[in-house]
Amino acid sequence: MNPRLVLIGAAVALAAATACGGPAGEETTPTTAPPQSTTVAPVGPSRGGPLDGTDPCTLLTKAEAEQVTGAQTAEPVVEQLGTARVCNFSPQTARLGVGIRTTAGLAEVQSNGSLVEEFQIGRHQVKQSVGATGSCGIFIGVTESSRVDVVLNSGSPDVDPCPAALKVAELVEPRLP
Repeated sequence: MNPRLVLIGAAVALAAATACGGPAGEETTPTTAPPQSTTVAPVGPSRGGPLDGTDPCTLLTKAEAEQVTGAQTAEPVVEQLGTARVCNFSPQTARLGVGIRTTAGLAEVQSNGSLVEEFQIGRHQVKQSVGATGSCGIFIGVTESSRVDVVLNSGSPDVDPCPAALKVAELVEPRLP
């Protein structure tokens, strides 16, 4: 592969991710489609590993998100939330994020008072945690020090978000190393 094209692709992807990301909770409107390359430079500390540089928006497409959660109100946006690079989707009645953590594996998933279930999806060990506010987290272990988080907040404590979060995790899992 031409090193110049890789460098140009990385610069374009990094500029698009930087332009799309804003402070957590701030709505942003991207001017271009999210990058579909896995050459985005990692943000924040990393222990290295197979997820370094992976764009979280390459793990789930907008069309796939719409199959599970319905029409999206905006294009997916990449944000840095704590130690995770997260691709945020905007369903009309929920919030969906697919995040990559390169400094925390499944051992770091804490219950915070909720029930944590362990099971397997495809080749990966998984933990699932349900929040009191109508959220469900599916945490997919990749290495001891890395994982992918699928978090769906239904927006209502009366709606179980876990079946939809599990469908998203099942779409994401085959794309993981």
